[in-house]
Amino acid sequence: MVIRNDYSLISAGTERTTVSTGAQSLVGKARRHPEQVRKVLDTLKQAGVADTYRMVQDRLDRPMQLGYSCAGLVLGVGDGVDDIRTGMRVAAAGARYASHAEIVAVPRNLVVPVPDGVDNRWAAFATVGAIALQGIHQAEAVPGSRIAVIGLGLVGQITLRLLRAYGYDGVGIDRDPAMVELAVSAGMAGYERDARDLTGTVFRRWGGAGADAVVITAATASADPVRFAGRLARDRATVVVVGDVEVAPPRSSYYGKELSLRYARSYGPGRYDPDYEEAGRPYPEGYVPWTERRNLSEVLRLLATGAVDFTDLKPRVFAVENAAEAYEALNTAQTQRSVALLLKYPGTAQLPSQPAPPTGTRAWAAPRGTVRVAAIGAGNFATRMLFPHLRRDSGVSFSWIASGSGLSAAHQGRRWGFRTVADSAGLGLASGEADCVMVLSRHDSHGSYAAQVLRSGAALYCEKPLGLDEEELEDIAAAWLASGAPAMAGFNRRFAPAMRDLKAALPQGGPLQITYRVFAGRLPADHWYFDPRQGGRLLGEVCHFIDAAGFLVPGRPVGVRAAGVDKHDPAAAQSMTVHLDYDDASTASIVYGGLTPPGAPKELLEVAADGMAGRIDDYRSLTVWSGGGATTTKYRGGPKGHAAEMRSLVRLVRGEQVPDADFAAALRSSLTACRAARAVTTGRTVDVVPTTPALARALGYANPSVAECGSGGAA
Repeated sequence: MVIRNDYSLISAGTERTTVSTGAQSLVGKARRHPEQVRKVLDTLKQAGVADTYRMVQDRLDRPMQLGYSCAGLVLGVGDGVDDIRTGMRVAAAGARYASHAEIVAVPRNLVVPVPDGVDNRWAAFATVGAIALQGIHQAEAVPGSRIAVIGLGLVGQITLRLLRAYGYDGVGIDRDPAMVELAVSAGMAGYERDARDLTGTVFRRWGGAGADAVVITAATASADPVRFAGRLARDRATVVVVGDVEVAPPRSSYYGKELSLRYARSYGPGRYDPDYEEAGRPYPEGYVPWTERRNLSEVLRLLATGAVDFTDLKPRVFAVENAAEAYEALNTAQTQRSVALLLKYPGTAQLPSQPAPPTGTRAWAAPRGTVRVAAIGAGNFATRMLFPHLRRDSGVSFSWIASGSGLSAAHQGRRWGFRTVADSAGLGLASGEADCVMVLSRHDSHGSYAAQVLRSGAALYCEKPLGLDEEELEDIAAAWLASGAPAMAGFNRRFAPAMRDLKAALPQGGPLQITYRVFAGRLPADHWYFDPRQGGRLLGEVCHFIDAAGFLVPGRPVGVRAAGVDKHDPAAAQSMTVHLDYDDASTASIVYGGLTPPGAPKELLEVAADGMAGRIDDYRSLTVWSGGGATTTKYRGGPKGHAAEMRSLVRLVRGEQVPDADFAAALRSSLTACRAARAVTTGRTVDVVPTTPALARALGYANPSVAECGSGGAA
């Protein structure tokens, strides 16, 4: 849903750390995030020095969205949102979503209604309150229990207030006298960490007993909070780590008392789960009663009933125009710091009106001068592999750019010289200010955007995959046939110098035997490719190699067999084998290794023909055996065709004939990938005959009714 912010919260501890890390040198960042260094080293083994350097620099150059807790008014809701309406006041959570901005777009499960009587100023604290509440839940202590809170920043202060509301006997501890005084002035027990005999003082307060639970909300590189928690805790107590601290529990206390050490993960169950947060899928309440969304609602309920009150936190409020001053305030002397800062918004921003969906298809007209290029999406791949080649062409200008994140669109727009940032893809297309629109967004949006681009009367470049199912491919084919606009898919291997030279060396006529081995390397289990909505590696990557084989083989694919090696779900499998049969008796086998280690050679393509054999080794060399001898050609840097692909795109948009930019072949490769996914699921050979009219016409079946007789299923 789209929200116009009234307030957003700057959490002093979290955002001070974010800003200070951003200001560190590369070495400083590496020391703070050694796990990122390991990822870079793995990439280095896989991609080489030059590509790795470009990737790192691109990542460091990219701005971050700041903020993760806000409150405001709903301006619009998307499909599937049935419990929140336009005009309602809401609180929202989530880094990259509930940001410091006048208007934000936030998934449903990270938004909750604000009860009557709760001012949006205090509703903006709901996310941090949910973090505090999750720490209490992890302690699993009953009301009346003795709980110590170590660290009285904003999360610690709210934790103490929640404990009091629920009837716990809470004690707060911090090194900063001002934070201790803030707690004490609000009627809670607080002690300075450096006070003499602090452990004895706390025990005496509790009649000689230790803490039933200790909640650590401090942020420090020191292990002192964890060590001290072990001294405060009673036998078999629970220690909950909420803040970012060094966790090095001493055996003497943790083993001696048999303490339980637990972590609290952010706002609660659902956090970092894309199915819950982005796809909006609920958890069954009988098994997960306290989700992050319910935690948010509970904090607001306590505010509405008066059980908790955040007014005594005394946040400083800055107009959003003065946001820089607010961040400067994070670096003031410790005695002058506020525990929380709020950004206040004017509340006047409005959504731009969206154009009505087009009722027909605009006719294509080739540009007479400069080719105006627009982009939907602005991710790593486009900025590293596509935009640089286009910018080198003096006959190309960048028109508009739109993306799911306004920040990334604005950043890449400035970086690459796009004339405007479109509020949405629909508004950009309606403007008519592009001769070619590049679809570079997430995979699940390619099909819809590709069809919209063609119907708008613009030429299309769509990164692979073209679509994730045959319904999307049929819609694209229909739009392409109706518009007459040039179109290209991002199958760049067919433009690689080694691939073109190999094709030129193949004998005329006769079947080919192709083997294509790819050591792609393992992706982490939480990679976005494995979101069920994104189609997985088969549809997202293996389609590349299906198209490369089809580029070499003169015949059309008629059957496909495929198997997932590690999993039988095409959307979840990392490794798979695909075998293709063609109508000219050619065959192609693709071995896609998605579990291989870093450093393994990437791609090896081998072709056997009558009197000839060829091998492309990672696009760095081509060896051809023919006539009793062998010839090897080297290619500096192992180009995989991106530069030639972009040059071909510009020629295509200008109306020139570019045989290798064969959109019908791209549709055929995409259909084959969809049928391969079906083959993985069924375990049977599946034919590759189109069964829908537009696809059949686009793929050259003279009589669509013949194609429609194909089973589309098991051959």
